[in-house]
Amino acid sequence: MKNIIDVDNLSFSYKNKKIFDKFSLKIKEKEWITICGKNGSGKSTLIKILSGLINNDSNITICDYKLNEKNIYEIRKNIGIVFDKIENSFLCETVEDELAFILENLSYSKMKINKTINDLSKKLNITHLLNKESNQLSGGEKCIIALACAIIHNPKILIIDESLSMIDVEEKNNLFNILDSLHKNGMTIINITHDLRESYYSDRLLILNEGEIMLDGKPFDVMQYDKILNRLKIELPVEIDLCIKLKLYGLINEINPNIKELVNIIWQ
Repeated sequence: MKNIIDVDNLSFSYKNKKIFDKFSLKIKEKEWITICGKNGSGKSTLIKILSGLINNDSNITICDYKLNEKNIYEIRKNIGIVFDKIENSFLCETVEDELAFILENLSYSKMKINKTINDLSKKLNITHLLNKESNQLSGGEKCIIALACAIIHNPKILIIDESLSMIDVEEKNNLFNILDSLHKNGMTIINITHDLRESYYSDRLLILNEGEIMLDGKPFDVMQYDKILNRLKIELPVEIDLCIKLKLYGLINEINPNIKELVNIIWQ
């Protein structure tokens, strides 16, 4: 499977501080990657560079287009972003107006706009929210509407920039089921987060620190480097920490984040 994003020797400084120095990253088509790191690790800066919000003349290719001013419009058509400050994402009076506004800017016909909104609202189970204003939505509903806005134009790549911390566990599980469905239908997903639990669905977990990739691999494999994560002040989920200790004593053979299943295994 070919790379949908290819970052080669990225260098970038901000206010005389080096953020990236010859940084490289390849993300394959249909891959789900979680990028985790503490504040200042370069996570959000990387996303701003990839989306063209920060100009950079390094060698970056996205969806077969070289990232530059000439190609930025085509690249942005292929990317949907859920930004960290979701409150700032809403511009229109109602949810339906918000979705329609995005499609109008892409020159969709009125008929296609109506059909696209109708199809997506059924898929995401948000039909009952279409006539609501943003200030009438709960935190979880705002996240789902922000996601709807990001994918309404059917992008190849979805970027979630630390957007899921404001919702509770049940709402987050619902949202991740939606993301899992999008991923299985071929969407490439990049999730930026502080919470390692958000990597459970991912193909890859990447740990970033001061602009460098410290760890990169399957999520549960990466989490077993607990000493490195502790040193980087990245907190392990309680259930993963327990698994590592039980595995060390030979009580289990593999990492399993499901507490109920873990208890059953121990008591067998």
